[in-house]
Amino acid sequence: MRTTCSLKVVKTDCVDPYINLAAEEHMTMNAEEGTVTLFLWQNAKTVVIGRNQNPWKECDVEAIKRDGISLARRISGGGAVYHDMGNLNFTFIAKDGLFDIGRQTDVILLACRLLGVDASKTGRNDLTIDGKKFSGHAYYSSGGYNYHHGTIMMDVAGDDLSKYLRVPEAKLRSKGVASVRSRVTNLREHLDEPLKSADTAMLISAMQDAMVRAAEREYGGEAIAEALPEIPEGLLRKYASEEWRLGTRIPFEKVIDHRFEWGGVEIQLAMKGGYISDCRIYSDALETEVFDIVEELVKGHRYDAGEINSLTPELPEGASATACEILGLMAKSI
Repeated sequence: MRTTCSLKVVKTDCVDPYINLAAEEHMTMNAEEGTVTLFLWQNAKTVVIGRNQNPWKECDVEAIKRDGISLARRISGGGAVYHDMGNLNFTFIAKDGLFDIGRQTDVILLACRLLGVDASKTGRNDLTIDGKKFSGHAYYSSGGYNYHHGTIMMDVAGDDLSKYLRVPEAKLRSKGVASVRSRVTNLREHLDEPLKSADTAMLISAMQDAMVRAAEREYGGEAIAEALPEIPEGLLRKYASEEWRLGTRIPFEKVIDHRFEWGGVEIQLAMKGGYISDCRIYSDALETEVFDIVEELVKGHRYDAGEINSLTPELPEGASATACEILGLMAKSI
């Protein structure tokens, strides 16, 4: 039996990625019991990277700066994405008990059907049409507060998508495609007339309406429209800061690159006298906190396979198998 709840919808005309991402986090950490919030939003030209990604590797930072594109970082995991006004972003926000990735994904699939498009879920976090991705998803959970967000490519500029993103060859090979552009599609291409010929703003509006109607069907009630909330200044400063967006770089001596089934990792190690003095782990995995745990755990230990392997029992209770795999990778690479 599916839990009933109230449904709130927040739409915004704001296209500033730092305001929108700050609003998303603020609404998530202030979610109400018994309520699912659907946040529909857009960013002007922006590359958004995952919580643990290395911007210098995942995108062309210099081209982004030169062309006046925004570079933003979110608190969820996953890979880098490109936003423009041909893309619609969605976020489902709910506390434990109501947060249900399956139901939330069903809303998007139903919205597509309402527009006459038959889409399907593929892999961990993609929605596809005829094998091509039009929607990628990521997730965040902390202390019972959760969000599920992603992109819906309605009419995204394909040239810009390829220009600013650097997808690792290993990731493309794992998906059996030659380029990032060849594996994605815009929803416009699959719509019937007259919507197929509509301007981009009308396409976005049609998808927003379909998302709201689909959510009302899924959650069994009329949505309550709300405005974007007031956002704390400190949260806005965080998202706009270079420290958050670009991260801190360490003077590393060794790099370990590997792609697991759950995602790629790049481990940078700074050494001093045979000991690990600092560590940075970058990843496009959907998990987030595990990488900080391993970074802190290995600092100060000898760069020795036996010693690295011996750290596995020291992982905190509840640490995922991902942490063990990363430690194992480090040990094998010595």
